[in-house]
Amino acid sequence: MADVFAVASKEFSDIVRGKRFIILVVIFGLIMIIAMATIYVQVRNPMPRDFIMMMRNILVPTLLYFAPVLGVALGCDTISGEREKGTLKLILSQPVYRDTVINGKFLAATSALSLAVLITSLMSMGALIIVIGVTPTAEETLRTALFLPFSILFTMTYYSIAAFVSTSKKTSQSVILSIALWAVFTFAVPILAITSPSDVVEAISSVSPNYHFNKISEYLLTSHGFTVHTTPQGVTRENKWSYGSVTTCLIYAGPNVLVLLIMTALAFIFSYITFTRQEVR
Repeated sequence: MADVFAVASKEFSDIVRGKRFIILVVIFGLIMIIAMATIYVQVRNPMPRDFIMMMRNILVPTLLYFAPVLGVALGCDTISGEREKGTLKLILSQPVYRDTVINGKFLAATSALSLAVLITSLMSMGALIIVIGVTPTAEETLRTALFLPFSILFTMTYYSIAAFVSTSKKTSQSVILSIALWAVFTFAVPILAITSPSDVVEAISSVSPNYHFNKISEYLLTSHGFTVHTTPQGVTRENKWSYGSVTTCLIYAGPNVLVLLIMTALAFIFSYITFTRQEVR
């Protein structure tokens, strides 16, 4: 176990000091600032100041597109990059087991991706409180805090998929295939679901990690809403609804969380098996 933490510590240091990680986090932050500026303009109209809904309007759309990119960017050369640079052969020539290497890499990636998601999410929360002046209630703070681990899990799902591809492909091939999978999950699957019969929409959508992450955000970051119907006098909002307590929301989100966990675990297991059995040249 000590060897795993040693590998993870070095790998984590390399990731967070790397230009790729820094650039991605900066871009992530800039996207958040742009989204925040847009919300600020809307608030001045004015509009209802609902902290939890604002967090969902800013954080979730950004994470839906950017978190996978972050995971893919860090995972697409996890093994292939080391192999092509010759450092993997050097590492394995030392008294270090292969499972130690891959476990350390995944632990380091989890830590680095958690750091990136936490930084940008806290930036969003701080901006809402300081700039726009929206103060969260205790329940809204709890809901947002509970949502962050699921955001990290979503990012790790894509990292695990990209890392699995990286174990058996060259870096160039890994990048192309990982991006292709991201595009399929993000764009192709929703389009296919929309154009499919209503009885299979749910089944098609559930193939994508994005769908499950969006459902989790819907349960945790939607405190209330209204049914809407049209009358001769215009559109009327009525029948305020709620998913219920935080515990109830977590129960609703449970199946979607489980699917993301299974996807991440399977990708890691396949990466582990492939890496520990392949010949390193």
